[in-house]
Amino acid sequence: MAIVWITHDLGVVAGMVEKVAVMYAGYIVEMASVHSLYKHRRHPYTLGLLESIPKIDQREKERLATIKGLPPDLLEEPTQCPFAPRCPYAIDKCWQENPPLMPTGPHHMTACWRWEEIREDMHFGEKI
Repeated sequence: MAIVWITHDLGVVAGMVEKVAVMYAGYIVEMASVHSLYKHRRHPYTLGLLESIPKIDQREKERLATIKGLPPDLLEEPTQCPFAPRCPYAIDKCWQENPPLMPTGPHHMTACWRWEEIREDMHFGEKI
């Protein structure tokens, strides 16, 4: 049996599912087991979503990460990465071609040209 759960809150997802597909503008941008997604996130949108979850063990008040900009116009099929206008890691190739969903590890797929540069200790918007 399967259940489709749609949310922006990856904190809720963690305790409910085994496998996660992160979507942006109608495209799957990352798909992995919950454990792999949280430990080895490889797409900037996933990184932004995870950075926006409040941490209950945090001692100091800190602003949550935000993803600047507006979502794309879904009436037009993109010829570029749909996340490129909001992505702090976008390069020229991102503006020229929509990356396919590529294997990036065991049972882990990502649609990002720079997935190898995104690390588990990285924060959204950090220079790579």
